[in-house]
Amino acid sequence: MSFVPEAFKTAQLSKREIWALKALEAGTADPYAQTLALSAILNKLSRAYDCHFVPTDRDATAFLQGRGFVGQEIVKHLRIDPTALANHKEEL
Repeated sequence: MSFVPEAFKTAQLSKREIWALKALEAGTADPYAQTLALSAILNKLSRAYDCHFVPTDRDATAFLQGRGFVGQEIVKHLRIDPTALANHKEEL
């Protein structure tokens, strides 16, 4: 059995969550699968809502903060008011 640092660990995904992620990637996810996949991404994979501080390990803290940042960026963009996008300029 190999050692896996705590920062690399994620909660195990259920079979339904795995199927939901696969359906999301394929573009065939129904609303339930979309919600389940997004929940797995935010709560289990990116750990967006977790505390990312590891008092005894600066590298683990940095790694977890990077992982959490991805989830937090997803949440930030999900919370944007669609009416605010009217004047949004696309970057090339």
